[in-house]
Amino acid sequence: MATPQAFIINQTKISEQVYDYLHGEIISGRLAPGQRLDLDELVERLKISKMPIKEAIGRLATEGLLDIQARRGTYVGRVDARDLAETFEVRCALEMLAGELAVLRATKADINQLRQLITQMEASQDVGQHLDLNFQFHSLIVQLSDNRKLIEMYHRLRVPIQVAAIHYRSEDWMMRVAQEQKEHRAIVRALEQKDAEAVSRAISQHIKRGSESLLEDVALSQNAEG
Repeated sequence: MATPQAFIINQTKISEQVYDYLHGEIISGRLAPGQRLDLDELVERLKISKMPIKEAIGRLATEGLLDIQARRGTYVGRVDARDLAETFEVRCALEMLAGELAVLRATKADINQLRQLITQMEASQDVGQHLDLNFQFHSLIVQLSDNRKLIEMYHRLRVPIQVAAIHYRSEDWMMRVAQEQKEHRAIVRALEQKDAEAVSRAISQHIKRGSESLLEDVALSQNAEG
């Protein structure tokens, strides 16, 4: 009788699924900044071993979404106002460059897609949906740069901003939508006219105004908590 060959279960895919699950829980706001993760509870709920969970947690920690504290546990990363401000500064520079590059590549179909996203944002009454559409809008502009390094860096930077927007955006966010959409339309109009300088200027003004609003929301919320 032939000896059965040794078979090793590849945990990579399981780890990837755990990563996607936890990433989604953090980004959606179901796991809040500072909340402690219970590894044993995760093992029980997901019906898997600790190894893929630890691998996923390690990856999320390197991205700043989780904070692993020796002998204390693992916590969802908190939003630091200075880190957030610096992230916005870098994001602004990247997106201004992306806009300039997108001028060379944006088609009529791309312009129409951007306008459709604006229309959907104007109709949305749900903050989560609105934020998702907003990130789709900005991501499309970045994607149109066709610069792989820029795209990679941008998507890494957007995560802490998205987390802050989910948890700290003020209840009067709807009052800012009109100004936000006016800025979005200015960006699209400049893209359509293939005016790189106007695109860069419109993106800069939009992101700086948005960053000031969110940083103000973060400061007010954290002062109330503390």
